[in-house]
Amino acid sequence: MSKLFNYSVAGLAAVSLVLAGCSPQNQNDSTESKADTTTNAAEQSAAAESKDLTFEDAVVRANEEKDMTAIFGNLVNHSDKDITITGFSTSLNAKVNQMHETVDGKMQEMSSPLVVKAGESHELAPGGDHFMLMEMGNQIAPGESLDLKVELEGGEELDLGEIQTRSMPAGDEDYGDMKDHQMEGHEH
Repeated sequence: MSKLFNYSVAGLAAVSLVLAGCSPQNQNDSTESKADTTTNAAEQSAAAESKDLTFEDAVVRANEEKDMTAIFGNLVNHSDKDITITGFSTSLNAKVNQMHETVDGKMQEMSSPLVVKAGESHELAPGGDHFMLMEMGNQIAPGESLDLKVELEGGEELDLGEIQTRSMPAGDEDYGDMKDHQMEGHEH
């Protein structure tokens, strides 16, 4: 029985060596890379859920007579990295959601993404930068609310929560031909 035991031990040792030899170093590296990628994706998702970006003093302008409205407030970046916002969506499901800036008193779609610098804030205000909802099928009255999500560079979406609606006067921005201008670019 001692010979059988020796053969078994020798066989197991040989199998272990063969299996270890079949794992080239670069295969281990690729496994580690996949683990690192998974960790990075998990960290990015955790960052989006951890309130790195908050929307303080947020408000939606009531639109009882128009088919468009705007969202204002203060975007605050609590992280040590810039946060780049490429778009947004709401529970109102407007046909057109645009990030706007006001240049020389005229409202226009932003030509580049909105960047909230690390540790800083970015104000969305009447007469300045704001989120614009157009071609809305539904009115939103004072006291109602909507849910807001922003789209980040890289495709990630961040839920900024519920925002209340209130009546407020127009700011310094010119809403003049925005509706007509917008309709030229979109079909009904």
